[in-house]
Formats: sequence, structure tokens, C-alpha cells
Amino acid sequence: MQRDFPVTTILDELQRDNLLPAILFRTSRKQCDDDVSRLSKAKIGTIPDSDQQELRDLIDGVLAKYSIEREVITEHAHYAALIRTAAGAHHAGQLLQWRLVLEELMSAGKLRLMIATGTVAAGVDFPARSVVITAHSKRGAEGFNNLTPSEFQQMSGRAGRRGKDAVGICLIAPGHFSDARVIHEVANRPPEPLRSAYFAAPSSVLNLLKYRTVDDLKYMISNSLASFVDRKSASGMRHEADELEGRSSSEEGLSPDQQKKMAKRARRRRREADELEQRQASQLELSLGGLETLGYLDSKGLTEKGMWAAELCTSLVLQLADAIEEGLFYDLPAIELAALVGSIAGDSHRVYFSLAKNPLEKERYTALAEVVQRVNATYQGPTTAGETKVIPHGGLTVTTWMCSDNWSNFSSLLKLAGVAEGDAARLITQTADHLSQLARLYETHPELARTASEARDALLRPPLSDSLLIQ
Repeated sequence: MQRDFPVTTILDELQRDNLLPAILFRTSRKQCDDDVSRLSKAKIGTIPDSDQQELRDLIDGVLAKYSIEREVITEHAHYAALIRTAAGAHHAGQLLQWRLVLEELMSAGKLRLMIATGTVAAGVDFPARSVVITAHSKRGAEGFNNLTPSEFQQMSGRAGRRGKDAVGICLIAPGHFSDARVIHEVANRPPEPLRSAYFAAPSSVLNLLKYRTVDDLKYMISNSLASFVDRKSASGMRHEADELEGRSSSEEGLSPDQQKKMAKRARRRRREADELEQRQASQLELSLGGLETLGYLDSKGLTEKGMWAAELCTSLVLQLADAIEEGLFYDLPAIELAALVGSIAGDSHRVYFSLAKNPLEKERYTALAEVVQRVNATYQGPTTAGETKVIPHGGLTVTTWMCSDNWSNFSSLLKLAGVAEGDAARLITQTADHLSQLARLYETHPELARTASEARDALLRPPLSDSLLIQ
């Protein structure tokens, strides 16, 4: 393995061979930010004064187009480096508005180098002349894993601009964590098979049961793409079992012990095939059982609790509905309701704001934690929420934004606490989304709905307003 190439060397080489603009893929946010810092201090990173002024003018146009507050961009830690180098870092830790500015500059052909994590590879449509991949693996929930064929195709597929480039160039920069042999093997693998995104999550099941019976739901699941794929895979496993059984009885030279092991493997494959074939139905039964135990469902269909809970189209439907039933959200002012909802809207591995006194009593969080733990222990079916936890610092982050005069002041506090702007913005918008769902309960819980709507409006103000999020 060779040493890692610094961003200055990569940019110099790309510029020399007329391979700009380019996207440089990194595996972490910190690497992206460090690259921008390094470029801003290097001679190779500086662009002419006339180009710097053109960048400022273009940015002003983007700010006007999307009604973005000027200070949100001009006071960003990377703004000076962006103007000086025409290079920027694009990752989930950045504010949405910052990423939007970079995307607009890249689409206009005025950004020389976009340094990004996987946020650019999927979901953002702008190509570059060249793409540089610096690692053959990426960090996941269980550590580092090699890139999948689809991930590699998403990254390499950004190379080449329609109407401007005859060919796109994808380069592999060697380094400690970039083995070209691994990437070559990944590039030649076939794409992953098509898979169904549906599963029997609580919000989906409750919503469907508003209009269908349990039998209708079981029939629908049995005819879904997910069940079809599972049955096809199960058929292949049974074919393997048939071959193993055939070999164990007909292949010469096998000892009795070898025949027994082969027959055992065949039985195990058949058992696995049976389980796989029934997986979707089993997952639905788990979901229905958990909903029934928690009081959302009985033998006749949705209970009264299940009917109003079905209005909550959110991954936290069970936690929010049980908290409502326990009376945890009653008679709360908007700021305290936002704090409680915000405490379960975030991710436990993220860093949130902690440098102030929490406006909510510890007992409130403790009561919510008891509800969450009960739901987690009782509902064993599939869910999109993962293992929900109460994070008081998440609630404090949300309320600190509610009490801040503007994003610039709030951003200064985030920097002091070492909180990424993008993480805070995502937590706030997720909290606002959950509050929007609570606001739908105007018929069954009118007072709560009004308070939730008030809290939501207090959160979704510039630069986190609805209009920009929709655009």
C-alpha cells in the first residue's frame, strides 16, 4: 500500500491534466473539512481575483433564488475558503443551505473541486468531468464494509458531463484504505438484485388497517414483491438441498460420517428455505401481535386508540401515541412539548448541544424514557425507528434554537459545543415533522394539536423554513 495522497496533490494533478471540475470522495466528514482547510492554506488552492468575484456574484444569485439569509452562508466556517479556492466540502454535517449553494455552483461549472462523502453519490444529480475515489470501503452501522457494486456505480457514475465531456474519468487514488484490486473486483460484480422496500412497520400496518381487514393485509403481503423474492430464494435453497441429498446417496467414496453431514446440511437448507418463505407473514404476525398487546388492535380490528394513532404517519408512532395515552404531553407549553419530542427524534450516536441548562425537568424525560422502554420491550416486530432512546441534549438543542434570535447566533453556540450544523438542522426538522403529525390529531386531541402546530411553526423558520425544504 502507498501513502495517502493529500488533496493538494490531487488537485494539482487534476488541474495539470485538464480533469476539473472533479468530485473527491472521502469516507468521513472530518476528512472533507480537513481537505478544505488544507487547500485554503496552499498556493495551489488560490484562484484569480476575478474568479473569486464571480463566485461571490453567483452565490448572491443563489441566495436570492432560494431566499436564503446571507449570514447563513457568508458566516459559514468554509465561506472564505470557498471563495479563495473554488472548492467546498459537501456532507451531512453541513447545513442544507450550504450544500445547496455548492450544488448550484457545481451545476454552473464554477466549482473546481467538490470534496464529499456519500451524500453526493446518491440523490444529488450533478456530474463532474472526473471522480476520485480514495477508499474501497465505507463506514456503516457495524464498522467498515467494502463498497457494494451499486455504491461504486453511484460514485463513478458522476464522472462525465453530458454535452461537455466525450468521456468521464474515474480515478482511484491509492492509499492505506484504497486497494485498487478490491475496487476492480467490486466494479466487475453484477448489481445487487431488486428488493422490496416494504415491511410491516407499525405506521404502515395501522394506516392500512384503517381501510382493510387483517385478512386483507395478509393477502396483500402474500402477493407482495418481498414475498415473491423470498419464495424465489427459498426455491433455490431447496434445489441446493436436493443436490446435497442426491450426492449423499449416490456419490461414491463418501464415508458414512460424510454422508450424515451432507444430509444434515440438506435438512438445514430446507429448514432455512421454509423460514424464508414464511418470513413476510411471520414479520406481519409479529407486528400485529405487538400492536394488539399495546392496545392498538383487537379481534375486531383497530381499537379507538389504534384509530387516532393511525393518523400519525411517523416512525415514532408507538412512542408518541403511548406518551399521549400516558398524559405526558398534556398541558405543556410549546417549548416543553418540542423538547420532549426532540429528545426522541435524534440519533444516540450524534453530538447535540449541552452547554446550557435544560428547560425541562429531569422527571419529564424519565417518564418518557419509561414509555419508550415499555414500547421497545413489548413491540418485537419490524420498525423503521430502530431502538429509540430519550436524549435530553436533543431536547435542549431544539429549545435552544427556538429561543435563538437567528441561525448565526445558534450556529455560534453549536460550534462551542462541537455540534455539526447539519446534525442540529436534521434533528430540528425531524422534530418538526413529528410535531406536524401530532397536529393532525385536531379531532381527538385538539389542545395537543394546537400546541404541536405552534411548536412546529416556531422551529420551521429561516433557514429551516418549509419553502426551502420543499425546493
